[in-house]
Amino acid sequence: MSFPPHAAAVHAIQRSRAVLEESRQPAIPKSVQGDMRRLSIVMAVSALDTYMHRLVLERCFSHKELPSGLASLTIPFEDLLTQADETAKAARRQSHNSRPRVGVKRQLRDRLLRETYQRYDAVAHALAMAGRPGKWDEIARAMEPPMTAVALKKELDAIVSRRNEIVHEGDYLRKERPRGPEQNDMTHPQALAAIDFIAMLIEAIFHVS
Repeated sequence: MSFPPHAAAVHAIQRSRAVLEESRQPAIPKSVQGDMRRLSIVMAVSALDTYMHRLVLERCFSHKELPSGLASLTIPFEDLLTQADETAKAARRQSHNSRPRVGVKRQLRDRLLRETYQRYDAVAHALAMAGRPGKWDEIARAMEPPMTAVALKKELDAIVSRRNEIVHEGDYLRKERPRGPEQNDMTHPQALAAIDFIAMLIEAIFHVS
């Protein structure tokens, strides 16, 4: 059974919601509850990132003319040599079933994993590589309630910035001379609002693209 991009994104959102809901258990220490709320946001943003990676990969052979962003992707020559050697070895096997595009797709997948598609501009780049450029106005109108592309950009980038504070800085308060492990607040409503927004954005992209 296939596991398409949208299904993967929905499943990741479900996982983020499960973590957030579990954080409400009274037996869990308050500090751990806060970290679980932080983790739920990280997982929600990863759902969008996962969706974009898989969408580009799913559609890489469906274009009549390669989108410029996809056509200009750089792949290390060493990786191309490895792929060529693997193809040559497979061709020498007696029961060889030639499927060279499988290897190409694997190289593309590995190359895409070096990129993140989370912020507005990065998601736009991924949509362009998937053959759906310039869709932000439609995506914004598909949100519930409808919003402008400018408002969508502001909200998405704010959530991703919050995610980056957690992932890259441990969510510690930014102080010149910290005297202890003080962290930014993370409430259940804040985490839930972020997850709901990302989930809605994924659905809007799915219906538009």
